Amino acid sequence: MGTEERELVINGKTCAIALFLFGGFAGSALAQERERETMTETAAVRALMDNRFTPEKDQAIRLARELGPRAGSELKGAVIEAAWAEWRGDSRPEGRNLAAVIDYAYAVGGLQDPRAIPFLIEILPNGLFASRALADFGSLVFAPVLTAAAAPDGDPSRVAGCLTALRFMLEDATLSPRQVTEVRNVARNGLTGQRNYRIVVEAMQLGRTLNDLELRTRIETLATDRAAVEALVLPYLDHAYELDYVQRRARDLLSGW
Repeated sequence: MGTEERELVINGKTCAIALFLFGGFAGSALAQERERETMTETAAVRALMDNRFTPEKDQAIRLARELGPRAGSELKGAVIEAAWAEWRGDSRPEGRNLAAVIDYAYAVGGLQDPRAIPFLIEILPNGLFASRALADFGSLVFAPVLTAAAAPDGDPSRVAGCLTALRFMLEDATLSPRQVTEVRNVARNGLTGQRNYRIVVEAMQLGRTLNDLELRTRIETLATDRAAVEALVLPYLDHAYELDYVQRRARDLLSGW
């Protein structure tokens, strides 16, 4: 074996030793990282019930989302309680963190625990996710959602979110004939008197889903009669835009009817 070959072999042995040592250190570090990431339900409950904001809470939320309905009752309850604390702004010196609320909302929504229903109704103004999560409960959530949808002084975004949840329930065919009749009454109520434009739009979409002739006639009027829309829609931020939006959505719904 010549000198060049001998040197190649020696270098090869050196590289092999170096790689072995690196692999050993890397494996040790990976094992430590996995150990840090592993969290039991008991540890997750403890982290969630801590009044301080800690990195362990993020781990606990991730665990809850991974387990979903398979999570134990104690962990489910801790997630819901911690979500309320985040919503109230009790978890941080600066108050509510909307991004954290959304993280909790996804965790809570995936638990399929009836104790989550009041929280999901409360956060309805923050997006469609809560409406979908509520609808997944089916008839179990119908009464509180219907009550919130019919609240005369309710937050317009929350009322609209409840109407959306009811529409999802109709699409999922989870309601009884009596419940469908109650939804129809709520939809009619949303298209009479004076309403926020969000409520009007969701009530129109409910009418389309119900395929109700009376509601269709009302939507046709709103699509063509500007004065009727002005009488129905309460001014909110930009009244001209709100009126335009209601009429545009009415025409869109009728085109697919």
